[in-house]
Amino acid sequence: MPTDRNIWIVVPTYCERDNIAPLTEAIRGALPEVRQILIVDDGSPDGTAEVARAIPGVTVLARTGSRGYGHAMRDGLRMAFENGAGAVIAMDADLSHDATILPKLLEGLQRADLVIGSRYCEGSALVENWPWGRLVISQIARTLVQLCTGAAVRDTTSGYRCWSRELLSHMDLDSIQGSGFAFGYECLAQARRSGATFLEVPNVHRGRIHGKSKLTWSITFEALGVLPRMLVRRVMEPVRVLPGGVRTQG
Repeated sequence: MPTDRNIWIVVPTYCERDNIAPLTEAIRGALPEVRQILIVDDGSPDGTAEVARAIPGVTVLARTGSRGYGHAMRDGLRMAFENGAGAVIAMDADLSHDATILPKLLEGLQRADLVIGSRYCEGSALVENWPWGRLVISQIARTLVQLCTGAAVRDTTSGYRCWSRELLSHMDLDSIQGSGFAFGYECLAQARRSGATFLEVPNVHRGRIHGKSKLTWSITFEALGVLPRMLVRRVMEPVRVLPGGVRTQG
């Protein structure tokens, strides 16, 4: 666990006003020592940013320019790193990620550079409240991403991730092109090429109750489009640092 305790939670949002208050309450209940909860809002017309600003201890980064999950995550991770974050946890705003495992994600940084809240490791419950079609798509996607990235991770499509500062210092976020969920796949591939070590922590993934899913066909097609490029890079580019993990380099 980071010794400086400068822990940031980064939450990208678009039209999630009904979820922000219960999410921040769950985060602080599970992890009272969290330094910063950063809401990265993509211009939500429902007033998500205004709701978040009214919550004590929450910072809002109101984005302009290109929209999308990938752009929001890039800006959020960069802001956390530039402000000295010792560890950064990315999680969704729709209450699908179980906040009670936040301490376990942080503890995992003692053994790995990137810790993932996983639906597919022993002790996890795959998903609650998802239609069967979404489950099938998730299974296919995670298998394809695993093949194309070469990352030793079972839940390759999980957005519930805990990053060490050391790993973020090795990442070139500006070189990642994905604007949607493909951003997460490309991050995983880049982390593997940087010699990162991975750890998965069991997570119960719950389908959203409030609001609408942001998964669209255009986002799906973009994600499929990056897979061949990642497979080529996996074959052509070696791991840049020692297999023991980026922490061994400093």
